[in-house]
Amino acid sequence: MESKVTLSKKVETYLRSKILNGELLPNDKIVELDVAGEMGVSRGPVREALKTLTFEGLVEYQTNKGCSVTTLSPKDAYEIFFMRGSLEKIALERCGGKCSDEAVLKMEIALAQMKKACGDDSLTAIIAADEMFHRQIVDMGRMSRLTKMWQMLSPLNGAMFLTVKNSRKLGADVFDAPSANKYAVAHKNNYEAHKVILEVLKKGDLKDSCLCLDAHYLIVGEKIYRINLEEEARKAAICNYSAPPR
Repeated sequence: MESKVTLSKKVETYLRSKILNGELLPNDKIVELDVAGEMGVSRGPVREALKTLTFEGLVEYQTNKGCSVTTLSPKDAYEIFFMRGSLEKIALERCGGKCSDEAVLKMEIALAQMKKACGDDSLTAIIAADEMFHRQIVDMGRMSRLTKMWQMLSPLNGAMFLTVKNSRKLGADVFDAPSANKYAVAHKNNYEAHKVILEVLKKGDLKDSCLCLDAHYLIVGEKIYRINLEEEARKAAICNYSAPPR
C-alpha cells in the first residue's frame, strides 16, 4: 500500500504537469474531490499536493473560493529573475568566470536534455534541465549559503517559466526592443538560449559571462514585468469603459 506522501507526490506531479502544459489555465478551479476521483485517492493527498503547488506559485488558495491556477505577479516574476541572476553572477565573480571541467560537462548534459525537451515541447522536462544547468553556475561560487539562497528560489522556477510562456502569448517578444547588451537577442527556444550561455561561459571572460546572464535574467524579467503591467492596464481600461454609468 502506498504511503500518503507517495500519493501526494503523484497528485502533485499530475497537477503540475497539467498546469505547465496548459491543460489547466490561469483562474481554472481545482476541486479536491474531482482530483481525488480522477487519481483514485482520498482528499488528503490532494490537499497536501495543493499546499506544495501553492508554495511553488502555481496555485492560489482563497477562503470560501478554494484553489485555482495562478501565475506570478509581474513584480514577483521580476524579483525572481533579478535574484537568480544576481546570485549566479556572484558565483561567477567568486571563481573569476572560470568554469571547471566538471561544471562544463554537467551543463553539456543538461543542454542535451534541454534540446530533447524542447523537441518534445515538454515544459516540465525543460524546467528540470534548466535547474541542472544553472545549478552548476551557482555551485562554482563554492559558497554553501549562496547555493542555499539560490535553492530557495528553485520551487518557483516552474511558475517563472509559466509566466514567460503566458507573456509570450500576449504577442510581444522579450527582445523586440534595441539593447546595449550584445547578448540581448531573441532565441528560437530555451535550448538555443542556453547553448549561447554555455559558449560564453566556456571562454572564461567574467565580464562577458555576466553580460550574458544579465540578458538571460534581468532584461527578460524587466520586459515581462512591462508586458504584464501593460496587459493589466489594458484590461482595466476595457473594464472601466464597459462599466455602465451610475
